[in-house]
Amino acid sequence: MINLTGTITVKTINGRNDDFNVGRLTTEIGEFNIKEGIEEYLPGQYAGQFSISRIYPAAYTVGGRY
Repeated sequence: MINLTGTITVKTINGRNDDFNVGRLTTEIGEFNIKEGIEEYLPGQYAGQFSISRIYPAAYTVGGRY
């Protein structure tokens, strides 16, 4: 787990079944899309210290290609 200082921008998306929150965390090492753990926040920007436990790649390698 790593701790980073940054700003997260939360917005609410209207899904087929219900509304849900997504976020974009901006830090000094890059930007991360957040999909879990932000359900209780209202849309807006929040600054602070964030813990990242898992990072998934945007693409996967298959046969040496992305």
